[in-house]
Amino acid sequence: MGIFGGKKETNNESRILVITSDRLNRDYEPLGTVMVTSPKVTNDFNFIIDLVGEKAKEQGADAVICFRYSLSGALHTGYGTAVKYK
Repeated sequence: MGIFGGKKETNNESRILVITSDRLNRDYEPLGTVMVTSPKVTNDFNFIIDLVGEKAKEQGADAVICFRYSLSGALHTGYGTAVKYK
């Protein structure tokens, strides 16, 4: 629910799988590394997962594996390997 009791908007249809593991239950082909950085000031790092997923999707990926996250000062960095299902 939103702040004022309304329904929180989510767009799960556009999200792709972002995981820390390299194990998927299907065959895949690696497309390359995806990396994003953001100076957004927040304790919630889910936005960086969304950014990594969006960037990977732009490259034609179906998922991101081996996702890693780093926070240095106020700079959030997320990266992983974009993959395409076979």
